[in-house]
Amino acid sequence: MVMVAGVFGCSPGLDAKGTAYVKGRELFLNKDYDAAIEQFNKVIEMDDKYVEAYYLRAKCYSALKKNEEAVKDFSKAIELDPGNRSAYLGRSSAYKAMGKLPQAKSDALKASKISDG
Repeated sequence: MVMVAGVFGCSPGLDAKGTAYVKGRELFLNKDYDAAIEQFNKVIEMDDKYVEAYYLRAKCYSALKKNEEAVKDFSKAIELDPGNRSAYLGRSSAYKAMGKLPQAKSDALKASKISDG
């Protein structure tokens, strides 16, 4: 088990972008959202088309109740990957939290039309 964690957590084969993403994901899972956002910012600076970095940064913003920022990042994830069901669901939740119910309903409907894979 320790070996598996080592491979994913500290693999010498990861580049700077991969290392920042793995750190950000770990921080996100540990609910250290501000620190995770910093890591995802680094990833996006290196690769502005990294869908998962936008998606997880949006999840961090949602957890911090920064819904406008979350909507921007979920929207960017959707722009980069229009079939990203999770991004539509996340944006729907953020819109709902902002009281923008028509937008929330629209995104939930779009998400329902995308298969899980």
